[in-house]
Amino acid sequence: MLTEDSSSFYASPQEPEEGSSVFLDLIHSSESGFCELYRINSMGRFRVLKCLKTTFRGNTTYEGLLRKEFEIGYGLDHPNICQYYAFKHVEGLGNCIEMEWIDGRTLESVITLEHPGAALSDAIIDQICSALSYIHSKQVLHRDLKPSNILVTHKGDVVKLIDFGLSDSAVHSVLKIPAGTVIYTAPEVLKGADADVRSEVYSLGLVIAALGPRHRLVVRKCCEPRPAMRYSSVAEVQKALRSKWPYISGVLFILLVAAFALYPYVSGLFSRAEVPAGQQEPVTIPIDTMALSPADTASMDPPSSVMPPKRTKDAPTMQPATSSDEPVDDGIIDELFRQATELFE
Repeated sequence: MLTEDSSSFYASPQEPEEGSSVFLDLIHSSESGFCELYRINSMGRFRVLKCLKTTFRGNTTYEGLLRKEFEIGYGLDHPNICQYYAFKHVEGLGNCIEMEWIDGRTLESVITLEHPGAALSDAIIDQICSALSYIHSKQVLHRDLKPSNILVTHKGDVVKLIDFGLSDSAVHSVLKIPAGTVIYTAPEVLKGADADVRSEVYSLGLVIAALGPRHRLVVRKCCEPRPAMRYSSVAEVQKALRSKWPYISGVLFILLVAAFALYPYVSGLFSRAEVPAGQQEPVTIPIDTMALSPADTASMDPPSSVMPPKRTKDAPTMQPATSSDEPVDDGIIDELFRQATELFE
């Protein structure tokens, strides 16, 4: 109750009534999986209980998978990863994982309904990379990275990586067979190979691609069919995303392609351009001095398509081919020029 001396708009906190955490709110039931998610109110805070569906409860294999997920998740502590609190038995649900309640929406919903801009997309990608780098440093593979397993909070757009149900670590021996969602799984894993960091990089590339085409060069290397051609770690992906060189090289490549495409057109324009008469270069006509005589040249028809430049005072004299350094008689030079001129008159 509020009083005149109250410095708050709220009444003093009270202890929750006994049994207030009994109410279970089903928030998700996997269609193809084996788990269900319930939200509970525990000591005034929301929590999530993850348990097996009724048909899988008591099954040794699935109980072991649930326990494995808790052990992997409990060992992780990162602001972009859903927190795992406890593994306990709940009446009516069986063995459950108690974990953090995240008030948010899936990345899949963000992409399809909100169409995030460049700033939000880059912030989301950076947080996903940070979470993946962290779990890889702990020798853990998520193995089911996809937009529906990534939550983005309503307040602050903070990324939370969820659902470690198919995850694997170096210390566990349960579920060592290939796992994941087909469309986001690396091709070598689909063929039966063991998953590793490079196969996780492949899935990361597809998630980045879903956020838009801005990082297409990075995505292309992430999703190379041959694992050896991909980035060797998520840290390398982050470095490439933050670097401006891929975009500069992409622009240079586009300009180079455009230059090759436009070269024939541009060169054609220059070849057809008229050159002023004063800037025309003199035509050099090599003539063998023994090949023609004045009588022969007089009987020849000049080519109709060739118009020689008019002789002017500044016209350079032509140097006949000679095999020695002896000086050439000026009379021979005049005769050669006269014969060449008569050819085109």
